[in-house]
Amino acid sequence: MSAYEDLDAFKACHQLTLAAHRVTANLEERDAELAGRLWSAAIIASSRIARGSGYRDRRMFLACVDRTAAALAEFEAYLELARELELISAEGHRELESLGGRALFYVMKLAMSLDPAKAPGSDSSEK
Repeated sequence: MSAYEDLDAFKACHQLTLAAHRVTANLEERDAELAGRLWSAAIIASSRIARGSGYRDRRMFLACVDRTAAALAEFEAYLELARELELISAEGHRELESLGGRALFYVMKLAMSLDPAKAPGSDSSEK
């Protein structure tokens, strides 16, 4: 398995985490609970990739990558709520939404590399 620092999925999630911390710094004063949930979902996304890369079993790594995708979905839901409640700026929302989409792209790419049977164009009945 690759060192997690070298994985594009980790790098993208880490960038999202850093941006989320910066953007939510002002949000903490207005809604500490929502800021904490955004921050937590971003941290979990990158940390699950790091954890998964430590397993010697591809299935365990894939399970962690699946949890990363779930954390990114959770992050997106909290981000949308923050936007609807006008708790973050439009610019901050755009930045985090873009970084979240980029992170999800690389996470799904990593998931497909760990489970070739689920890759587009593969026939999962040929096992």
